[in-house]
Amino acid sequence: MPLLTAHDIAKAYGVSTILGGAELHLARGEKVGLVGRNGAGKSTLLRILAGVEQPDGGDIAWRNDTHVAYLAQNPEPGTAKTLLDVALQGAMRNREPLEAHEALLAAEQALKGLGITQLDMPVAVASGGTMRRAALAAALLQKPDLLLLDEPTNHLDADTAAWLELQLKQLPSALIMVTHDRYFLNQVVDRIVELRRGKLHSYPGTLQDWLEARVHEEELADRTEHNRKNLLRVELDWLSRSPAARSCKPKARMQRAQAQVAASPQHVEHSVQLPFLKAERLGKTILEAHGLKVGYPDKVLIDDLDLTLQRGDRLGIVGPNGAGKTTLLRTLLGQLPLLAGDLNVGQNTRIVGIDQQRTGLDPSETVRDAVHVASGDYVMIGTEKMHVATYLGMFLFKGGDLTQQVSTLSGGEKFRLLLARRLQEPSNVLVLDEPSNDLDFETLEVLEEALLQYPGCLLVVSHDRAFLDRVCTGILNVTGRGNVELHAGNYTDFLLRTAAQKKQERAVELAQRVERPRPRGEAPPKLTFSEEKELAGIEASIELAEARVTQLEEMLASPEVVKVFSKLQEATSQHDTACRDRDVLYARWQQLDAKDAAWKSWKSL
Repeated sequence: MPLLTAHDIAKAYGVSTILGGAELHLARGEKVGLVGRNGAGKSTLLRILAGVEQPDGGDIAWRNDTHVAYLAQNPEPGTAKTLLDVALQGAMRNREPLEAHEALLAAEQALKGLGITQLDMPVAVASGGTMRRAALAAALLQKPDLLLLDEPTNHLDADTAAWLELQLKQLPSALIMVTHDRYFLNQVVDRIVELRRGKLHSYPGTLQDWLEARVHEEELADRTEHNRKNLLRVELDWLSRSPAARSCKPKARMQRAQAQVAASPQHVEHSVQLPFLKAERLGKTILEAHGLKVGYPDKVLIDDLDLTLQRGDRLGIVGPNGAGKTTLLRTLLGQLPLLAGDLNVGQNTRIVGIDQQRTGLDPSETVRDAVHVASGDYVMIGTEKMHVATYLGMFLFKGGDLTQQVSTLSGGEKFRLLLARRLQEPSNVLVLDEPSNDLDFETLEVLEEALLQYPGCLLVVSHDRAFLDRVCTGILNVTGRGNVELHAGNYTDFLLRTAAQKKQERAVELAQRVERPRPRGEAPPKLTFSEEKELAGIEASIELAEARVTQLEEMLASPEVVKVFSKLQEATSQHDTACRDRDVLYARWQQLDAKDAAWKSWKSL
C-alpha cells in the first residue's frame, strides 16, 4: 500500500476553486517537489495533507500509523519559550524514542546546523526567519514517515541551504516540498508534481526533467490549437457559402464543422508582463559610501566599508545569516542611522525598495485599492496612463481578484502586488531583499529578464544561486567578520574565486606547518602497516583529486556550460562532490602525517 493516496480532493474559497478533483499517490521514502503558480493552492494542499485544514470533498487514505511533520510558512512556537524548546518538541516526537540527553544533543546539533547559535533565545524576540529555522529543526528531528515543507530555504544562507540539502537527501522519510529555489529543488527531489488549474500532474525526475516535459507539452498544445484554428477557418468558410452550395455537402461534414465552431480552444497560461522597468536619468554620483560603519549601538556588523555604485551595477549581496546583509540595505536606504562614515546619495538618485516582509501593503485593502499610489481608475507608469484593471492584469490579477483582500493573498501574490505599486514610483536604483522568496518559477524568470533590461542599478540580497547567476554583475560578500568583499561577476564566478583562494591558503598553511617536538616519555602510537601504505599513496590521490577539481572549475567557467541550466547544474554538483572528496583526502593526509611525525619526533629524542 502507498504511504498516501488522495482521491478527488476539492477545496474552494468563496467563488475561487483551488483544488478540483486532485489526485496524489506517494510511495514510502519518495521525494516530491510541489510546483505551480502563485495562488495555485500549493500551501493549501500541504495544510490539507498536514490535517491543519479540511478539504471540501474527496478522500485521503494513509498507511497505518503514518507520522507526518509539517513546516508552515509562518510556524507557531506552541508552548515553547526558547528556540531550543522549539527544537526539543520535535526531538521528543522522534519515531524512535530518545533519552532526554539524546534529545537535547540532537536538538542542539540541528539548530547549529541551521545556523542558530543562541539556543536560549526567547521565541518572543526571535525574528520570523530565525523562528522558521527552529521550526525546521523540529520537523527534521521527528524523523517522520512524511515531511511536508513549505518554502524551507527561505531565510537560509548558502552554507545552511547546503547543510539542509544533505539532510533531506539522507532522510529516509518521504518528502513533499514547496520551494522557489531551483538549484535546491533539482538536487533533492526525484519527482515533480505540478498543481495546475486545481489538478495535480505528475512528472518523474528532477526539476530539469519537468521543465523539458512542460516545454514539449506546450509545443504540442500550440500545434494542436494552430491546427484547430486552421480547420475552423476552412469550415467557417464552407459554412458561410450559400445554402444551395451547402445542400449537396454530406451531413457529417456539417456536424463536424459545427463541432469545430463550438469546440473550446486550448487553455493558455498567461505570464506576468512587467510594463517595464524604466529608470530616471542617473547623475554622475549615484551612491557612495566611505568608511561606513553599519549595525547597532551595541553591535557593529560591518566596519569601514567603501562602496561606489556605478551606472549598470547589479550587485548581489550574500553572506551568512546575521552578518548584516539586510541591515546594510536598510542603512543605505536611510532607514537606519550610520554608526560612522559618510554616505553620499546623488541628487538625481531615486531609490525604490521591497523588503523581505513585503511591507507597504494594507492587509485590509482590496487588490485594486492597494495598487494605487494615487486614487482613481488609472495609474501612471512613467508618462504612460493605464487603466488600473489593465495594469493589474499584467501582474495576473483579473476579474474577481481585484476585490480580493490583501490579507488573503499568498506570499508570491503579495510580492507581485507590491511590485505593481512600487513600479509607479520614479526610480533609478532598485533595492530588493530576497525577491525570489515565494515566487513561482515563471514569475521569477520574468522578473530576472526585466532586471537584466533595467537601465538603472540594482542592489539585491538573495540566497537564490540561479537568480544571482543570471542577474548580477558583481557580488558583495558580507563575511560576518565585520568586512565586505566585492567580487566582479556572478555568483558562480564568486564561488570559483573563493574556492581558489581557499586552496591557496590551505597550501600555504600546509607548507608552513611545523611539528613541535614531543618530550621523551610515553611513546605515541606508530602508523600501522596499512596506514604506512595509505600515507605513501595518498599524495598521488590528492593530486588526482586536485586535477579533477581544476577540470570542473574550468568547465564551470565555460560559456557552453553556463548558458545551459542542466549542464551548469550537473557541473556544479560534480564540482561540489570533487571538492568534498579532495578535502577528505587532505584531512586524512594531515591525520596520518601528524601521527607519523609525532612518532618520528619521539623516536629521535
